[in-house]
Amino acid sequence: MTQALISGANILHTLGTIVFIGFFSTMAVILLPILSKNGSVGMQALSEISKRSRWWLYGAMAVLASTGVYLTFVDGNYAGIGNFNTTWAVLMLAKHIVILTIIVLGFWFNAIKRVGPAMLSTSKAEVGLLRFKRYCSWMSACGILVLFLTGIGQVL
Repeated sequence: MTQALISGANILHTLGTIVFIGFFSTMAVILLPILSKNGSVGMQALSEISKRSRWWLYGAMAVLASTGVYLTFVDGNYAGIGNFNTTWAVLMLAKHIVILTIIVLGFWFNAIKRVGPAMLSTSKAEVGLLRFKRYCSWMSACGILVLFLTGIGQVL
């Protein structure tokens, strides 16, 4: 039964990763370069995409958090909270620092800088677009770094 739970958690964790990192990577690499050239119509589209994706991203974060906690506790390398005696533990600490950075970036750009509504502003649309590009690029880069740290941790 435990092996089935671990497999299910891995599948859900992978799906959450695909949704979360895939969204920001797709935005940064494909959608932003195309839609930012289309003036106010492109800005409206980017804002709408951002609004409609919000619940998918929140759901992905909830799945990642719940399955991540479970997968950490069942991992044979896990020696307890605050125990950083192994390379795996140090990598997971670094990974969780990057995850905390992702959460802070999300709060900063969405709650404080309000990048979505700023793109629709008549006077600050360019600034809003630049901040949204920066936001998507940072989130994508941090997500890829998390994948990299996880991958290294899996080989150890």
